[in-house]
Amino acid sequence: MVTSDVLIYGVAAVGLVALAEALVLFRLSKALGAVARFGERMAHLTSALELLTDTTEAGLTNVARELERSAAPRAARSSRSSTARRIAGAARRGEAVGDIASREGLSESEVNLHLQLSKPKGGGRGAMRS
Repeated sequence: MVTSDVLIYGVAAVGLVALAEALVLFRLSKALGAVARFGERMAHLTSALELLTDTTEAGLTNVARELERSAAPRAARSSRSSTARRIAGAARRGEAVGDIASREGLSESEVNLHLQLSKPKGGGRGAMRS
């Protein structure tokens, strides 16, 4: 009887181990299936992102092309000395700095800088400026 009890316990233990291994294999197969689905979803997301990127690039290129086409042609830039003379003359005539800046296509600070540089400091040319 002792041998039959040991045999029964041994078979039961082997059965429990086999059942545990079957459960582990079942859960492992479900996890591998989830990983495979995750890979498929990532590939789909990558394709969607590529399509969105291409569409955005094409749209922005079209917008830039349209802006360049509809923009007013720029006048040729004049020399610095002629710009300074025009700014100084306009200031002597009493024009506002904002009006001068918009006509010359400069910022108001650039116009102010031209005006400051056109005012002689000290005794004229060659004098040291402080």
